[in-house]
Amino acid sequence: MGVGRLSRRPHQVPLRLQAFMTAKAKTELDAFDRAYRDRILQAVWEAIIDASRDPATKIAQLRNYEIYDALLQTQAMILASSKEANSATEMRGISSEFAKRLRRLVAEFKNAYDRDGLPFGVMHTDKIQ
Repeated sequence: MGVGRLSRRPHQVPLRLQAFMTAKAKTELDAFDRAYRDRILQAVWEAIIDASRDPATKIAQLRNYEIYDALLQTQAMILASSKEANSATEMRGISSEFAKRLRRLVAEFKNAYDRDGLPFGVMHTDKIQ
């Protein structure tokens, strides 16, 4: 039906309202959404377990380096589509922030695992005889 009296033409939003709506939408899109992040994290973790599970034994063997590489490639695919990918300086800054955050998160998870135990079973291949 259009916007009615706000616009002379049906289906067209006045420029002032359009600018406001665009700014509001951009602000909402740019705001970090923890619930969205948590849904993505859960889906990624489940996908890793599903892709790693042996159908015969139902055991998921997590191959760390292959997982690291797959996740790194996924990040690169997403980053390559960003405007920051056009700037080496921007990419260095993003890489530096990723590295800092990764070190902090690993330390936090390591502390939690040391305190509470691992939330999943682990068998290191160097311990297999």
